[in-house]
Amino acid sequence: MLRITANDNPRTLTFRLEGRLEGPWVRELEQCWRRLLDGENRPTVRVDLTGVTYIDSAGKARLAQMHEQGAEFIAGDCVTKAVVAEIVGE
Repeated sequence: MLRITANDNPRTLTFRLEGRLEGPWVRELEQCWRRLLDGENRPTVRVDLTGVTYIDSAGKARLAQMHEQGAEFIAGDCVTKAVVAEIVGE
């Protein structure tokens, strides 16, 4: 299960993810992303991954696409930081 919360303010849109980013939840994240960003021009979009407990390969691919579209990531634990480093090429 994945909980997606969008916190919107004039300068930043933050997606807070909690749970497992896998399977059908990857598609749900994509739909939320598109619904909230279609036609919007925001200076900053952040994805808060501090509540994520697992990311499968499809989840990593979705995060990589979000990064290509300008998303910044917030990661808390070592495993999630390693996933983010892999995605952003650090």
